[in-house]
Amino acid sequence: MKYNFNKTIDRTGTDCIKWDYLEAFFGKKDLHPMWVADMDFEVPPEILNPIKERASHSVFGYTAKPMDFYTAVIHWFKTRYDWEIEKDWIVATPGVVPALNLALQEFTKTGDSIVIQSPVYFPFKDSIEINERILLDNELVLRNGHYEINWEDLEQKAKSAEMFLFCSPHNPVSRVWTAQELEKLEDICERNDLLIFSDEIHADIIFKPNTHIPTARLSKKLADRTISAFATSKTFNLAGLQLSINIIPNDEVRRRFKLTLERLHLNMSNIFGITATTAAYQNGAEWLDELLPYLWNNYLTVDAYLKKNIPEITVIKPEGTFLLWLDCGKLGLTDEELASFFLQKAGLALSNGALFGPGGSGFMRMNIGCPEETVIHGLEKLKSAMSDSSQLLPGVEAEDAPADC
Repeated sequence: MKYNFNKTIDRTGTDCIKWDYLEAFFGKKDLHPMWVADMDFEVPPEILNPIKERASHSVFGYTAKPMDFYTAVIHWFKTRYDWEIEKDWIVATPGVVPALNLALQEFTKTGDSIVIQSPVYFPFKDSIEINERILLDNELVLRNGHYEINWEDLEQKAKSAEMFLFCSPHNPVSRVWTAQELEKLEDICERNDLLIFSDEIHADIIFKPNTHIPTARLSKKLADRTISAFATSKTFNLAGLQLSINIIPNDEVRRRFKLTLERLHLNMSNIFGITATTAAYQNGAEWLDELLPYLWNNYLTVDAYLKKNIPEITVIKPEGTFLLWLDCGKLGLTDEELASFFLQKAGLALSNGALFGPGGSGFMRMNIGCPEETVIHGLEKLKSAMSDSSQLLPGVEAEDAPADC
């Protein structure tokens, strides 16, 4: 391999949330972190060198996005997603969650109902509540180790909703939605005139034979009612540079979205976010093509280890993302006891499934975007904690479930 994903990078002392703020989030420092959804891999030189070159200029004033930025985005979307987008459709924001909140504020009003599909990335719920909208939960159904949409329930919820927050690929259950599923979604949203905010930040982390289909690519009808949010942050580990790309084909939806962005004066972007995104989409494909099998191997390592050493815990087979969804239901613990077991007994900082809403109870989310050695160390700590079954008795001192990223 050209790139060394086994290289361990010491992130402590860099003010990263995952490693440096364990005590603030979990109440203790001596934890092995596998929680926040960023990776522990260094960015490739194809991205790092342009950042260094831009930094060497030493003047960091207000900066516009050059044509190269738009050309790189358009090329990436064509080659990776088979989607021909137009320059005018591209609207940058400081992140996907800010874009989600902006869309809620512009296209819905206080008291409007918003559909989500739990267990799902928790800022969906938080954004609905902080903006004083009503949450309608179309909970996903787990059948034979595979998550499915409850279509009858979605039909009912859609009748009284104004917007649908869609997670594609889905975090945390790692679903990559099929064309058939998107067609059903199109039918329901079309009949109920639902605007869709499609969070597609994990679109590049897809495991074969699955293929990511951008929601808005499926048809002109879906494109006209969809705001699609992408970013290089998950793909190339650039979350700290805070730049996301929203694709909005509908002229009126885009006009209103951009107007609200301008009202907040958020239409400028970080210099290094522009530089890194352009470089990633221009020259990052080879790095990504080597990353994907490495992440898949990390999943296989976790799956094999659990089956051999900790059969009480199983992992949902991922179709995408670098986040594994661990089913811990057989341990017979409450969510508080489960969180406490991982923290106090195993010394592991994972994301408690309860954070992701209904359907998350009894699960833990594990981040495998790290060297295999880091994954194995975490599994060994879990095995050691499991070795004494008395540690699994209910009544262990529970910690409050921490916030997450």
